[in-house]
Amino acid sequence: MTSRLWRLLPALFLLFAPAIATYAEETPPSAEAIREHVRVAAAIPNAYRRTTVTTSSDGTTRIVRYAERGDEWREIAQRGPFHTESGKTKTAEWHQNDNGQTVIDEPDPGVAAPEATTTTVTRVHAPVEAWVVADLTKRGHGARVFVDPENWHVVRREIVTANGTIATVYDDFRPDGGRVFAHHWTVANADARTTSETRVTAYDAGDVPDTAVAMPDSRRLLVTFPNGAPSATLPTKFGRQHVIVRLMVGARGLDFLLDTGASGITLDNEVARELGLTVYGQHSTVTAQRYTTGRTIVPEMHVGDLVMRDVAVQTVPSLGEIEPGYKAVGLLGFDFLSELGVTIDYEKKQVTVVREPDYVAPQGKRVFWLDVRIGDGVPFTNVKVNGALSERFLLDTGGAGTFMIFDAFARKHPEALVDKGGGGELREMRYYGVGGAIPTRPYQLASIKVGGLNFQDFVGFRVTSAQSYAGDEDGLIGTDFLRMFTVGLDYANSRVYLIPNVAGRKAMGLRE
Repeated sequence: MTSRLWRLLPALFLLFAPAIATYAEETPPSAEAIREHVRVAAAIPNAYRRTTVTTSSDGTTRIVRYAERGDEWREIAQRGPFHTESGKTKTAEWHQNDNGQTVIDEPDPGVAAPEATTTTVTRVHAPVEAWVVADLTKRGHGARVFVDPENWHVVRREIVTANGTIATVYDDFRPDGGRVFAHHWTVANADARTTSETRVTAYDAGDVPDTAVAMPDSRRLLVTFPNGAPSATLPTKFGRQHVIVRLMVGARGLDFLLDTGASGITLDNEVARELGLTVYGQHSTVTAQRYTTGRTIVPEMHVGDLVMRDVAVQTVPSLGEIEPGYKAVGLLGFDFLSELGVTIDYEKKQVTVVREPDYVAPQGKRVFWLDVRIGDGVPFTNVKVNGALSERFLLDTGGAGTFMIFDAFARKHPEALVDKGGGGELREMRYYGVGGAIPTRPYQLASIKVGGLNFQDFVGFRVTSAQSYAGDEDGLIGTDFLRMFTVGLDYANSRVYLIPNVAGRKAMGLRE
């Protein structure tokens, strides 16, 4: 969404920077001066509304209605049958997913050290004549902004990721509503392996009412209980690494993983085809490895006595035989879990759920809780690895192993990854994620602190591929850790509760 990117460009100078003609090419203007020129040239009014239409090589058309007023904004997007929204209202950023659930995007505390970036300014003559302001990490990931040296319009942006560059080219600059801005742009997305074209079809610089930037209520409850039922026990099987839930789609029984690490609900590509579902917007992406994904709608899904209708899901490759005798064909993630209070008892091998307002937090001196942030659809919590703080470890009931450390954390804290060399046969574990195998290296870590818990000499695994899990997540806490507890999920109050079971009390040195 281009207008939002423009809005985020900082106004770092109160006075206008001198004109470009005063600079020799050998002495470029500062990044701050260029950004101030861009801000002035953009002349974004305090309030406006805009409509854009985007056609993509994935076969979809996306219509976006955007409104901005001061620091508040709201975007309403329709892509085929999928309706999503996002925005900022007063101090809260939020989004509404395509199952109609409105979620507050809780920010990280911002205490953990970010990855270092370097800002440079260069003059280029190709692919366009421009000043380039680049904010890049040591590995060359980050953003480049190309600015026309005569009129100070942004004519190109590049987002450089581990899995490809996303390049946006702006043109058709013309007056509209008292300012000059691009009415057309194209995107070549090497990460998703798609191209798209966007046109501005309407623009109005005028009053924006409260309703235009208001945060909407959730459109519906996705999960329904049978009449009068206060709770439900899910039909589950507990494997060595996973909690497997039996779903019914029509007369067909399907095995899904109960997965707090999934930001929605997924379904096997082949099963979607066999069910005759229409898949929209197929494109490439990378999680563990690269694969093809899309979106579809399942008319009805039954999870024991619970029912979900018209369920928007993501299609993914087959997860294969995740436990002996069980072939998982999907992930049951955030869109299902967010409306419930969930108790996962690894010792009794049972999962019970209640409606979210009816969840009662467990009490007792052996109840530990973690403050989590669920705005991204997964529960992130703070972890210290050998003293190095991360705010981006996710609690993942679908993730095997104890601790998986992603490349983002390894880049920021190489000093924390000291292998004590122990762990025995645990060091021989191999792991798989969506898309394929996960290349890892084992580390016996002296100390891992999660909330009020301190575990010593645990074996964790560093993901050694920079392309795997290449977002801003630092790692995950998997089932080899979580199964030492009864786990309570209270997403509505941003809490996860951990109650040590026999295995957990033994690992923690607690008496019975």
